[in-house]
Amino acid sequence: MGSDIENFYTLEEELGRGGQAIVYKMKRKVDGKFFACKTIRVSLREEAEAEIEALVHLSKMHSPSGGAMVPELVEVFRDEDYYHLVMELCQCSLRDVLLRKKRLSEHEAAIVIKQVAKAVHKMHRRGVTHRDIKPGNILLGFGESLFGNVKLADFGTSSRFSKKGSPPGMIMRGMVGTERYRAPEMSSPGCVYDERVDVWSMGIVLYEMLSGKCAFPGLASQEIEKRLGCLEDLPISSLDWIGINNEAKKLILHLLNIDPEKRLSLQKVKKHPWVVRNLSSPQHELTMEKLQDQTKAGKMSLKLVFQQSEPGKWCVKRKREEEHLKTIMIEPKKIRLRCINGAWQTVH
Repeated sequence: MGSDIENFYTLEEELGRGGQAIVYKMKRKVDGKFFACKTIRVSLREEAEAEIEALVHLSKMHSPSGGAMVPELVEVFRDEDYYHLVMELCQCSLRDVLLRKKRLSEHEAAIVIKQVAKAVHKMHRRGVTHRDIKPGNILLGFGESLFGNVKLADFGTSSRFSKKGSPPGMIMRGMVGTERYRAPEMSSPGCVYDERVDVWSMGIVLYEMLSGKCAFPGLASQEIEKRLGCLEDLPISSLDWIGINNEAKKLILHLLNIDPEKRLSLQKVKKHPWVVRNLSSPQHELTMEKLQDQTKAGKMSLKLVFQQSEPGKWCVKRKREEEHLKTIMIEPKKIRLRCINGAWQTVH
């Protein structure tokens, strides 16, 4: 930390780090209020200034509930080695939630994707493309409820693709962002693309929220485009759709169209039948405390014993209580099962 910022803030803890920055939790000396501080090396001047410019430019974007759609930039310090961007502090990111509970309910996923769609739509209207939308850059918990006000963060790779009054759709270049969420057209040599790369990333995020799995595991983004040239149904055949209903599946596939021209518009994402239906169903609001309780419950595994009732048929019983839990057909070999969040999983 530089000497100037230390005059006003106390470093509490490191919250996380990536390839370009480290994020700290800071305490303001004058009032004891907590903030996030994103520290970026001076050698990454372009990324730091792009982040500052985007946050200032987008600071007036507000959701219908009145909350801003990007974190508030409080102040900026610079010393010989680093930029220090002091911003409002969130409780966690979407990535943190997915690591704890693996997947979201349809209601929770609908809340997130609608708010992200609104934020990205307003960004695009202001001529900004994010280019690195992923769970780690979707911030939650700017209030009691985790999903009450979702905000987009990390604009270090964002790009201004048009100015006010100029036509939308101006092209961009550069292989930036996180490969796992990068649109296929961004990975071709001499790639040229437009703001709809953000729509592809949203499709990957929605799939991961509902499935709890990585999309296209082991397949680099440049390979997706090559394989789609041969297999028009790559998203259908390569993704695991277990637990995802047909309506949500159709929405994801509309977002993951290899042709940017055919990707669903952000306006239509907000009004999609799956989004509308799941937002209308009343649900309990998830708080950080409830999330922590769910995490503890999810980690609890049952001690089980197996008794063979007949050849190839085994009874699973809870140890001590000898309560009958499940009868399964398995090959005669050692096997362990674990019940996590109500789902039975084989443990090898």
